[in-house]
Amino acid sequence: MKVVIKTKAILWVAFFTVLSSPLLVGAAPPDAAAGKVKAQTCFVCHGENGISISSDIPNLAAQPPLSITYQLIQFRGQQRKGGAMEALAVPLSDQDMRDIAAYYAALSPPPAKSGNVDKIAKGQQISSAQYCNSCHSPQLQGQKHIARLAGQSPEYLITQLKNIRSGARVDMDGTMGSAARGLSDDDIESLAAYAASLN
Repeated sequence: MKVVIKTKAILWVAFFTVLSSPLLVGAAPPDAAAGKVKAQTCFVCHGENGISISSDIPNLAAQPPLSITYQLIQFRGQQRKGGAMEALAVPLSDQDMRDIAAYYAALSPPPAKSGNVDKIAKGQQISSAQYCNSCHSPQLQGQKHIARLAGQSPEYLITQLKNIRSGARVDMDGTMGSAARGLSDDDIESLAAYAASLN
């Protein structure tokens, strides 16, 4: 167990070392206009406005740019699996990823979704008890490399939380795996309803 945690910590440090390496520091700044051009293929599923065409595909509008970049790097490196994303990410350069991330990050956030009031209230309680806001920010809007959950599709969040809980989705530093491990299916559904209700 200690070896696994240590390995994850090393991977996490390596990822941020790469992001702050001279190659990226000396690179051109992210260009949202260029990102829109480069994201044409992304529009098919994630929408030009960052709102996905299906509830099992994530909304990318207003996601923190580093979070999008991080996920694309994981798909390109095959650490994360997801439909056609691995193949789509392979030809992207680091600059492409940063430009695409800048484009989606600049879009208006997804609208809040109504839902079962009791589930939303329970989700808020679980979010508080699990300290979700310490990483995802008080209104679950994300920050730095941490994803925005507010306004996300409940179906997508449920699938991802279950995958993180089971270990099917990579969790670089173990934080999300630890948080999800004790959640029941009902807890996960409530958390997803709460996150979706936020803007």
